[in-house]
Amino acid sequence: MPVDGLRCRECHRPLLRPSPSGMGPVCERRRNARPLPVPAARTPTAAPVPSIPGQTELPLIPFQPTLHSL
Repeated sequence: MPVDGLRCRECHRPLLRPSPSGMGPVCERRRNARPLPVPAARTPTAAPVPSIPGQTELPLIPFQPTLHSL
């Protein structure tokens, strides 16, 4: 049962167990969550594939046939 009159100071949901911070467990976790690490910039490690004489590069379009559409 919610404690009468006590609500989370962030989201104003009724508190089941009051905390010293005045926030509920969800808001407390959200407030104290660690930020996600920023991924390192990727550097190209392989050289670009050279073109082969006699072959033409086809443009990629949204309606390109796949194995399932054949």
